[in-house]
Amino acid sequence: MRISTERLRGPAALAAAVGLLAVGACSADGEGDTSGATVEPGPDAVADAERLYQIINDSRAIEDELIAVEQRVAKRCLEDEGFSVHDPAVFQETNFGAYGAAGYLVDAPVRAVPTPEAAEAWGFGIWVDYVRNPGNEDLAEELLTPEARIAFNLPEGDYGEPDSSEWDAEGEDYQAEWIEAYTGAPAIMGGIKGPEADSEAPPGGCWLTMIETIYGEPYTVESEGESQEGDEEEEEDSSYTATHEPSPAFRIEEFEDTGELLARLDGEDVAFETCLIDSGYEGWELGDEFYPPLWQYFGKMYDPAYFEEYGDEEGIEVPEGPEDVPSDFMGVLDLERAMAVDFAACGQESGLREAVEQGWAAMLVEAYGPIETDMVAWQEQMQGHLDKAQDYLQE
Repeated sequence: MRISTERLRGPAALAAAVGLLAVGACSADGEGDTSGATVEPGPDAVADAERLYQIINDSRAIEDELIAVEQRVAKRCLEDEGFSVHDPAVFQETNFGAYGAAGYLVDAPVRAVPTPEAAEAWGFGIWVDYVRNPGNEDLAEELLTPEARIAFNLPEGDYGEPDSSEWDAEGEDYQAEWIEAYTGAPAIMGGIKGPEADSEAPPGGCWLTMIETIYGEPYTVESEGESQEGDEEEEEDSSYTATHEPSPAFRIEEFEDTGELLARLDGEDVAFETCLIDSGYEGWELGDEFYPPLWQYFGKMYDPAYFEEYGDEEGIEVPEGPEDVPSDFMGVLDLERAMAVDFAACGQESGLREAVEQGWAAMLVEAYGPIETDMVAWQEQMQGHLDKAQDYLQE
């Protein structure tokens, strides 16, 4: 097998390292092993899960701080060489710490089983996917409150491309010189968006200077290639050069094993569906993913043109909607809220909401508990790098 190497920088390097660590956790013998004693669902599991998830959230916030200080150190190096305008695509602000801020339960599959309070306020949250459609600008500003953004794990602002007007105005000669100063390798000319960095070149330039200033040396993430059963071809081993070691939490990545969660239930899912039938919602089975076709059901009302053009997804049976569908967004939202209130009531009556929360918490403790010490040690190590960088920037 050959080793395929590539150099990535900034947030892209972190994302690549996360992906490789997640693969390594599944493929390497013994590496990233999160097996341990079975954790019983219950209040203790919830408390332990909240503590562990706070550690994970703290790690995300530290990543934001590290990337911000890396950019400051790199910019100082570039400005010392006479470059005052920087590529905004390279020096992007990150906000990893914002995700998960509402607590670990935001990742549990409870969207179809909201709390009564959330159901009354926001329904199932289907409207969030459509409120930014053209013509809903005023509604988006009204409905996407800070509380709603936290509830549905949304960033504070909408996504957008960074302002590149200053960078574009400098022209290709300046951009090519800046890229060479930053990467240590000549830029590749003729790209669609102008000069591009050579991703295959060895570390160098202000990027390497930044790493040596903060961390001492680059960190290489490696992953062994895999071959599928019955497939003669093997994936190549690969490696990525990153600025620093990612958090041990990234070995696990976000797990979504709803099948295991379903096996942990004690009939609450059956009781929930029975309650729905008794409430007039026949045909709304949870399924293996704990998520009936609510998105398709309400999506046809919020954005009928989209569903008329692209049609229903194959294999998904969507219950018939009401005969009189409201023609306005808020009318559909009222329907969504009313239905969510009924689902929430069944979630309370059947005990499904609590069972899902506690079962998911137990799974999270089983996954992250064995690496709690490693996660804390990583945070302490990264804090040392942050302190070192801050001292350098104050010189």
